[in-house]
Amino acid sequence: MRGINTKPEQQCIGVFGANGHIGKPLARFASEKSPQTKLRLIIRSDDHRAALSQEFPAAEIVVANYYDLPSLEKALAGLTGLFVVTPDFLDEERAMTHLVHAARANPGLLQIVRLVADPPGMTMDRIPPALKRFGGGTAVQHLRAKALLEKSGLPLTYINIGAYFMQNFLTPFFNGPIRAERILSVPRNRRMGFIDTHDIGACAAAILLSTNQRHLDQTYHLDNGNDVMWFDQVAELMSEVFGMRIAYDGSDETFLRICGEGVKQYIGRPDADEYFLHYFQFEQDNETLWRKSDIVEFLTGRPATTLRHWLAANREAILGPQD
Repeated sequence: MRGINTKPEQQCIGVFGANGHIGKPLARFASEKSPQTKLRLIIRSDDHRAALSQEFPAAEIVVANYYDLPSLEKALAGLTGLFVVTPDFLDEERAMTHLVHAARANPGLLQIVRLVADPPGMTMDRIPPALKRFGGGTAVQHLRAKALLEKSGLPLTYINIGAYFMQNFLTPFFNGPIRAERILSVPRNRRMGFIDTHDIGACAAAILLSTNQRHLDQTYHLDNGNDVMWFDQVAELMSEVFGMRIAYDGSDETFLRICGEGVKQYIGRPDADEYFLHYFQFEQDNETLWRKSDIVEFLTGRPATTLRHWLAANREAILGPQD
């Protein structure tokens, strides 16, 4: 029978990255679907406290740092559920070692939902040496995190992003060339899925709110169920939606010329542009893995946002001021 294999309802959910483009939609979805569930919004500094307090007046807001064990212990105390997301180039071994200690100090923690982003089935021995040399980044850090977490004995569920964030089109990675020259500059034309980060947050919230304990020890590969496309096809879709030609340029030279400095500033590393050229090649080498599924609708009860709809809704933000 459905629902017979159940866990208790979550009473207090902690959300790391609560001011971000995944944590905040998670908090919104949870507040809407289960207003009786307490939320503890976890941020790295007080900078976003006021805005979060205004949007989520009933939520508790705490400051914690993955590198600071005492702050983590306070942030996790009394939680029954937890969402974990980490920034690029974090020292995951140090961060997750601290998280495991803090989580073990809370025997009432029923579930941790951890976000990762790896090609399905990826292992550390398959990561190219060029990416390992950077010491961090998505290609290696999530695998390191999982290796530690899976030895912890904690109640875990992974949501693996088997797609590109649509919100990437609002960052210097893509936004600069589109605004400056109406070019989608993405080296290594490759096949990729896409997903709205609001749908990711909703999926994480739905898992944490669910009383079905079969979500524990699972890995869900998230995509929007509609768009698995080559990047030159994305440029064609943009041209159609925006009503103007957006050309595709897959050369390293154009990416470095227009995006290089912006990428370095966005990531905060002087070698970030070099890293991403290697990472784009890694994605191309694994482009056959991406697929369409109904996982977002299965978890949330609503269809995922399509790339066409998202582009139309964000046209002005992508293109910039118009004459």
